[in-house]
Amino acid sequence: MIENPIISDWHPIQRQEPCVVGYCDGCGDKIYEGEEVIEFPDGLVIHREQWCAYEYCCKYGAAQKA
Repeated sequence: MIENPIISDWHPIQRQEPCVVGYCDGCGDKIYEGEEVIEFPDGLVIHREQWCAYEYCCKYGAAQKA
């Protein structure tokens, strides 16, 4: 028996949740497979976005006056 694709529950393109591969050391949000990131030699990873870089610098850098 052939099912009508309009009323069928089965869909040829199954939606899959993206795989979480880690967490950003800048903003703390999830890093999904396929996202652009910046990796550091000490194992830290941040999103490739300016705010994540800013948060990373504020978190791990030492504020001083020049």
